[in-house]
Amino acid sequence: MKITPITYNPFVIKTRQTNKSKSYQASSLPALQAPVCLVPFGRSAKNAESLRRLMSYKIPDMYSGCEILNPKDMENLISSRVFSGPVDKVIEALEPYKNCLQNVEKEVLAKIEKASVTRPQATLAQIIESMVPEHQRRLRDIQAPVFAKLNMLASYMPLEQQVKYRELIGFTNKRLNNVPSSQPFSAKEFNYKLKRIAEEIEDGNNPEEIAVINNMMYIAKKMPEKTEVDILASKNSVSKFQRNKRIKLQQSLTRKRSELLNQIETLHLNSVLNDNFELSRLLSQTRARIYNIPVKTPFNRKSFIYELEKITDTLENRKLARQMVSTAVKLPTSHNDVSAFIVKASDYSSSKIGYNLIAPSEGSIEHLIPHGKNGNDLISNYGLTTKYCNSERSDKPLAQYLRQHPEAYENCQKQVDRLIELYNDGTFSKVGLSKWYIINFVQKMYKLSPPEKRMVLDIGNLM
Repeated sequence: MKITPITYNPFVIKTRQTNKSKSYQASSLPALQAPVCLVPFGRSAKNAESLRRLMSYKIPDMYSGCEILNPKDMENLISSRVFSGPVDKVIEALEPYKNCLQNVEKEVLAKIEKASVTRPQATLAQIIESMVPEHQRRLRDIQAPVFAKLNMLASYMPLEQQVKYRELIGFTNKRLNNVPSSQPFSAKEFNYKLKRIAEEIEDGNNPEEIAVINNMMYIAKKMPEKTEVDILASKNSVSKFQRNKRIKLQQSLTRKRSELLNQIETLHLNSVLNDNFELSRLLSQTRARIYNIPVKTPFNRKSFIYELEKITDTLENRKLARQMVSTAVKLPTSHNDVSAFIVKASDYSSSKIGYNLIAPSEGSIEHLIPHGKNGNDLISNYGLTTKYCNSERSDKPLAQYLRQHPEAYENCQKQVDRLIELYNDGTFSKVGLSKWYIINFVQKMYKLSPPEKRMVLDIGNLM
């Protein structure tokens, strides 16, 4: 489906130019890459084995109230490869875990169930693909006013930033319209995406697959990032000598990157991961970027905001910078909008779609006082939450997060009530916990909650 372009009126730039004698030339837009910000989840928390064992007892998430998905159940679902099979088998496999799904994922599964009635033997990818036209239109209707406001705000930027913004919008239009475009290679982005694939493979708990992806990441870390060579290559050379030097340096850099990619591709083709769709696609796209070959790349909200921030960070008008970023943040995500989830999933394999449905619900150990705020690795500093909520909170102070998510007050009580039930029926002694974990948790949540609204949790039923 053709999507209406996000137009940006060049006349605005022309009329607001204050220095007409100065020549502005658009430099090539850097690779759209997401900042690497990986939150350590439950498995990295030390001294938490007893809490991990508790995850198999239907614990409500302390923030969302959704039932926590036992990581071992997650591993079993992935290792069974059920998501690659017929959709009716996928629905059957997910039936016991419906209470674990986050709101958007639950809605998507309901739509999959409805669409599968007439196509029970179709794959997840095929079902999702049939939904795309409708949800692409809906998503574009939501995105359009956000981009329109950004374009209006951009007209107040100095000319230099307007030129960069216009380039960003140009790339964004191509991505929204699925038009191939050349994109500079970024070693940081490549390593980030490879790490994301590695996390999914680790969830499958297959030692052979984990060993292969770890070897790939070891090689990928040697990939040269943007250096002086790239800078020289992007500038106009004055002399023939400089031009020749630039060409030789660029060729050397391309050759080095290609050699390392060859090693990774060889590992991939001769391993148990040779049929991993996401990995195959990443390696193919990376080769195209190294050799500057146009490829189709879907729109990525996180990448767009990251690139926009790089532009707005150079603005003297900080109020305008904040307005533009806060506007861009309103673009829907696959975590808060069903259409965004479906459109994004249309670029994935069936196994990846299945993974995305359940991964946010996987159990995780939450540091009540984050590591980055001097939080320790003691059970008295731990709570039980989902992978998504853990990541969403990141290293925000608990008081700040509770102000943003007042529903957590009720959901923390739900978790405490369930913990009390498990203590009273003897489950705590089976997993190696004492009732002091509940008491410490209640006291800590009170202490860390906002002073104007303390979290007071009832433990009157604790024996």
